[in-house]
Amino acid sequence: MITEYPLTKANRLALSRAFYNVPRVDMSIECAIEGQMGRAACDDLLEPTAFKIYVGPFFYLTGDATGPGGQAMLASIMPYTLFMPSAPGWIEAAQRMYGERLVGFDRYSFSAAHISAERLEALCQASAFKEDVRQMDLSLATRLWGQDHFVDLSDFDSAEDFTQRGVGFYLEKRGKVVGAAYSSLVCSQGIEVSLFVDEDYRRRGVATILACRLLQWSLAHKVRANWDAANPESCKLAEKIGYVPTGEYRAYYLREA
Repeated sequence: MITEYPLTKANRLALSRAFYNVPRVDMSIECAIEGQMGRAACDDLLEPTAFKIYVGPFFYLTGDATGPGGQAMLASIMPYTLFMPSAPGWIEAAQRMYGERLVGFDRYSFSAAHISAERLEALCQASAFKEDVRQMDLSLATRLWGQDHFVDLSDFDSAEDFTQRGVGFYLEKRGKVVGAAYSSLVCSQGIEVSLFVDEDYRRRGVATILACRLLQWSLAHKVRANWDAANPESCKLAEKIGYVPTGEYRAYYLREA
């Protein structure tokens, strides 16, 4: 039986040990271990053998994938949630259980170590939207909270929580938010960059200036901004604003039966 694993101090320490060797491709694991965001599950509260961390649609597994607890954990995977890099043996166990229903795809990692303030400012000054970008405040976060919108703040506790712990920049036209770059995750390690641009405003430089404004804030506040790309367009933008590619990895999702 899979049950929620309360994020007490003792359990967070146990999670830290259990996930010690699991690759970090984004901030999700640290967010849960620190108790900042996300949730955890296990197969047995007294003697756990399998653990899951999940933040939004992303999840990560560790422990014994072949035992009863691990098999129950795999059997509980919901279609179209994202199976991220996990401890050795879990992907193989999932492939044995689901066969061709488990679909793999590439994601791309980047380093922010060489982001340049000068480069960011030059890109901002060249933008036709440089006077239109605003920092997200409580009023906007409240408008977006609970709405069906691509700016997803749902991993925060509330709109107020986002304005206290998170950060974002947006572009609004005729009362509609048409683009935003914001921290979808936050922890002591930094922020996770998320970016949305309405289809009618793509390929016009909106994504560039929004990302640059967020990165300028990140540099000014000495906060690492992690960029985890899911497509070539995201990779191209990352490199344009100064990120350096560090490799790719496989993630998975489960198709409907």
